[in-house]
Order: sequence, then structure tokens, then C-alpha cells
Amino acid sequence: MSTNPSHNALAVERRGIEYVDEQQRHGNPINQFSIRFSPVIYLAAIVLGGVAIPMGLGLAGSITAIVLGNLLGAACTSACAVMGPRLGLPQIPMGRSAFGYRGNYLPAVLSSLLYIGYFTVGTILGSKSLADLFKLPYIPVAVGVAVISVLIAIFGYNLLHAFGRWVTRVSIVVLIVVSILLAIHGPGAAAAALLSGTEYWLVWLLEFTIVFSYTMSWAPYASDYSRYLPRATSRRKIFGYSFAGLFLSTTWMMALGAVLTTLGVHGGVLEAFSVALPTPILMITLFTLGIAAIPHNAVNLYSGAMASLTWGLPLKRGATVVISGAIGAVLAIFLGGPNFQSNFNAFLFLVAYYVTPWLAIICADFYWIHRGGRDYPPAPAFEQPDGPLAGVKWPGMAAFLVGILVSVPFMATDLFTGPIGRALNGADLSYFVSFLVAGGIYIVMSRFAPSANRASTPAQEVEPGLPT
Repeated sequence: MSTNPSHNALAVERRGIEYVDEQQRHGNPINQFSIRFSPVIYLAAIVLGGVAIPMGLGLAGSITAIVLGNLLGAACTSACAVMGPRLGLPQIPMGRSAFGYRGNYLPAVLSSLLYIGYFTVGTILGSKSLADLFKLPYIPVAVGVAVISVLIAIFGYNLLHAFGRWVTRVSIVVLIVVSILLAIHGPGAAAAALLSGTEYWLVWLLEFTIVFSYTMSWAPYASDYSRYLPRATSRRKIFGYSFAGLFLSTTWMMALGAVLTTLGVHGGVLEAFSVALPTPILMITLFTLGIAAIPHNAVNLYSGAMASLTWGLPLKRGATVVISGAIGAVLAIFLGGPNFQSNFNAFLFLVAYYVTPWLAIICADFYWIHRGGRDYPPAPAFEQPDGPLAGVKWPGMAAFLVGILVSVPFMATDLFTGPIGRALNGADLSYFVSFLVAGGIYIVMSRFAPSANRASTPAQEVEPGLPT
């Protein structure tokens, strides 16, 4: 374990998307728990957990959809977290192996849009919690939340982990108290299912796909927060702690949202909190939800900088964080009304359709084509525009585009619903279609173009003595 002072949480990280050499590696895999747990503890997951209650699914059906959707989504994200120590790179730059240096610009640009968008939503929701609690004007609170988020993201990797640990500890205590009080209060009348047969399962599938799409969408962030771990770190521990943190946080928050929504309180889950919780606990809960929006925002700014640098933005990481934060803050301040939030969430879900075909290709490239990262080219190849990964790699790009294209009929959002999505009453199977199609096409095409996907000098030969 290195004792380098740059590992201090209050030292500003100097690295952008460059390779982290073994001498700079540090950390413990247990930190993967808190860095996955803390960004979820804000209102969005609570709201998503209650989506199917007004549709008549009932509490039991909602909970099973939440658990199964999060099991699958957390597994996908954790499979990506394992890649970080192997390659020593952020998640999005790894795509240069599958898409090519310039071909990787497309998923990188889409990721930048997604990260800025989620930063905006987090700022809106966190600021509203704090503004309601302290009876303050929304705009100054939003500015404060945005500024603190930007500062944490500028300090970077170590402070993000340290702040995430603090938020995790506090929020677990608060969530335990809230859960006990909600159990004592009991669910409302809407806990009983009003649907049966085909209608029941269509709504169940809708909740399942919403939950899965949310939790799976953390995959493009995964290796950003594991890449400093020593290369010899146990893969099982990385996967296990990452999975536990993401699964527990999403399932816990969404289950609370489902129970709160059964109370049928006009005004949503915030008003439902006030019905079920005594005033002192309510204030602590709102404060926690407001503060916990900050690690959510900060990881979006930090990962957004990783993505922007990947598509060639000619700035340092800190400047990229500031610009992204300013854009998101402006959107949150001037366009933060309820209609904007609903429409903007729909836009983010539309952008997020790229994630599953990207995820399938990245996982196939790492686990199948390059044998768990053993056959990747040396780290400098990922940073050379005209090196071994130059240009566009068409097996990856074709699989990515076809995966998105064939999933269009299955899509279901407020902005666009395909014919199959409409026939399924809004249940969205496009994520699974695009994952299977993109992954299958990429594996097949790579077999016919092995020279485009295998390195002549495997990465493990560059660092002899390290376990593979």
C-alpha cells in the first residue's frame, strides 16, 4: 500500500483519464460498497420504486420487481467495476479497445450528455429537499448544492470516496430509523393489488424494466471509482462489495418509495414522509436526502469529465468539471419546474438506451475477446490516437448501432414508444434486446476479424509478476 501524500482525500487529483501505474495504486475493495451506495440516496430512487403502485400492482408485486431488477442491474455494474484495476483506466476510455480511438467518441459524447443530465436532476431534487426543510428560496440552495458538488468533483477520486463513506454511514442509520417507523405505521390501502392475469404481469414488467434501467445505468461509471485499486486486488471482493452497495441502496430506497406511495398522499413521497414520520425524524430525513444528492452530483460531474476527455475536449479535468457543473446548475435553476423535471427524465431515459448495447460490447470485449483483460494491448495504446487502437473498429461500432436499431420497436418512454412497447402497455424490453443483439453481433464479427481485437503484446507482459 502506497503512502504517497497524493492519496490524501484533501489533495487535488492531478490525473485525468491517463493510466494509473502500479506505484500509484491504493485503496481497499470495501470502499466499493460506499461509492456505490452513497450516490443512490436521494429522491429519484424513492420515486421510481412507487411508479407501479398507482397502476394497481400492489406492494408485493412492486417489491419483487424491485428486487429482481436491482439484482440484474447491480450485477451488470459490478462486472464493469472489476475491469478498473485490470486496466487502470476509467470506464469510458476502455471502449477504445472495442470501438477504436475515434469510434469511441460516440458513446463518450452520449455519456457526457447523460452525466450532465443526471447532475441537473440531482441538483433539483436535492435542493428542493433542503429548501423545503429550511424554508429557503430554491435558487440560492440550488447554487449551494451545485457549488459543493463541483468542489468535491474537482478534488477528485479520493475525496469522492471519503465523502461517500461519510454519507453511507449517516444514511444507513437514518434509513434504519425511517424503515422501522414506516413498518410501525404500516402501508396504505394501495398496498393491495388491483390487477390480475395479463394486466398484472404487464405492469410488473414495466416496474421491473424501470428499476433495471436505472440500476444498470451506473455501469458506465463503474471503473472510474475502482481503477486506483492495486491490480492484484481480488476480483471477487471488488464485485461483491460493489454489488452489495448498489443492490442494497437501490432496493432499500425503492422499497421505501413503494411503501410511501401506498399511503396515497396527494403531493407524492415527500408529503407521505410527513404523514408517516414524526417532525424531528422528518427533518433529519429531508436533510439527509438533500445532502446525499451531493455525492450523486459529484460522481456525475467527475465521470462526465472522464467521458468528455475521452471524446477529445481540450481541457483539464478540473475545467471540464466546472463547465459541466455550470451548465447543469443553469438548467436546474431556470428550468427546474415540475414539467421540466418530467420531460427531462424522459429525455435521460431516451439517451440511456445506448447503455445496454455499449455494456454488452464492453463486457464481451473484456471477458470474452480479451480473456478477462489478459490480452489487452499495453496501457499507452489506449492514449495514442494513431496507435494500435486508432480510428474506428467496425465490429464494435456495427454491433452498437445495430443493437440500438433493433431495440427501437421495443422502446417505451414518454417521448417515444415503439409498437411492441405500446402492445406491452409501456413495458420496455428494449434493454434486453439491444444487449443480446449487440453482444452476439460483436462476438461473431470479432471471430472474423481477430487481428482487430487482439493485441500482439498482451498487457500482462508489460507488468511481469502481476497475477492475471
